[in-house]
Amino acid sequence: MGSLQEKETPKLHVVVVSCHAQGHINPLLQFAKHLAHVGLQVTLPVISSSSDHHYRHLPRSLTVDHVPLLPYQGAETETETVLALWERRKESMGVYLKELMRCHEDGSKRISCVVYDSVISWVLDIVKGFGVMGAAFFTQSCAVNSIYYSVYKHWVSVPLDKGWICVDGFPLFEALDLPSFVADQGKYPGFLQHLADEQFQRLNEADWIFANTFDALEPQEVKWMESHFPFKNIGPMLPSIYLDGRIPNDKDYGVSLFEPNKSSSMKWLDSKPENSVVYVSFGSTAELGKPQMEELAEGLKLSTKSFLWVVRESELHKLPPKFIDETAEKGLVVKWCPQLQVLSHKSVGCFVTHCGWNSTLEALSLGVGLVAMAQWSDQPTNAKYVEDVWKVGKRVRMEEDGVCKREEIEVCINEVMEGEDSEEINGNLVKWREVAKAAMDEGGSSDMNLKDFVKQLLGRT
Repeated sequence: MGSLQEKETPKLHVVVVSCHAQGHINPLLQFAKHLAHVGLQVTLPVISSSSDHHYRHLPRSLTVDHVPLLPYQGAETETETVLALWERRKESMGVYLKELMRCHEDGSKRISCVVYDSVISWVLDIVKGFGVMGAAFFTQSCAVNSIYYSVYKHWVSVPLDKGWICVDGFPLFEALDLPSFVADQGKYPGFLQHLADEQFQRLNEADWIFANTFDALEPQEVKWMESHFPFKNIGPMLPSIYLDGRIPNDKDYGVSLFEPNKSSSMKWLDSKPENSVVYVSFGSTAELGKPQMEELAEGLKLSTKSFLWVVRESELHKLPPKFIDETAEKGLVVKWCPQLQVLSHKSVGCFVTHCGWNSTLEALSLGVGLVAMAQWSDQPTNAKYVEDVWKVGKRVRMEEDGVCKREEIEVCINEVMEGEDSEEINGNLVKWREVAKAAMDEGGSSDMNLKDFVKQLLGRT
């Protein structure tokens, strides 16, 4: 981050709090590393029922605190609901934060600021109660933030009365392009819809608002959000080696809820020709139904391309019988792998993805074409932008039963890797990769926003 050197920056203490999900931990942890790199003392609390996290390449001034998960109070015969687990994690983190704030309330170790994940906005209540500054961090695109805010303000009627919505300067959004919490509210637990709305409650009381995107990627969307809140974009929040390269040894995010099978996947990729492999992964939380798993498996079999497919252990039973054995010559199925290293490998030519925002930014930043199979949450909107706005991939269309068919999957893979549009897709990937690097490089838009935050923090404490 330029001239802000570690030895010149006073040891201000910043706490960075993420929702307990890998897709939220990654960008917030990367933000924490940027702060630690310029000499701030940073604490990242992570809820844990055991030592189930794996740590790599973290700066010395960044501390990861294990927050014990409070015991389940329900009957032993009852299965804990998703909402009950969410509330238990909330209570656990709340107890930790209050104790941390009390311990650092006085003296030289006083906490200067708490950066919190926007979906856990209740953190701001605790922070302000101790007179500490708070910064909201949005892990979604500006386009998705704009849609959620429009719904929150009742500028968009839900359910949709026209089957589509139009926000000034944005592309036209049909129902299938909208976040699932907007397009089909009745399908999901009520508290998930509440989280989307809750991001904007009391947001005007936050001292800073950050988003994991970059100005040039969403110019109209950024301008629209800035007309309502003082958003500052600081992305893409990827390990430094893939962008500006200024944080030493920053090769991966550093905290993982999963143990990657690195050696087998990378060795296998080394044996494949350049741009010949289809990488398939649906992130840490998306779950495909058995019919969809079968269609995807058959689509990969139909394709002439080699594939590396990440299938979590809990999903393995959904694969067709003998699929792994029948495709052993062209495919490799692993339970987890180091995604950034895979996407940056020269043999990978296509990424079949759920289009989570982190995966989308990683592919854009590393120049890998996308086959978008959006599942839920913000993913349909990301898929819309992948195909129609940034033009870096193809979107697999669902049938009426909600399943993407094998033939459609095969066609999209071929179109991205060798079809009529592949040249345009590759040209756009080169462009966006350079623009992403420029945003994080010295003097880039995101780099300057990061610097401004540190300078303002120094000036206010």
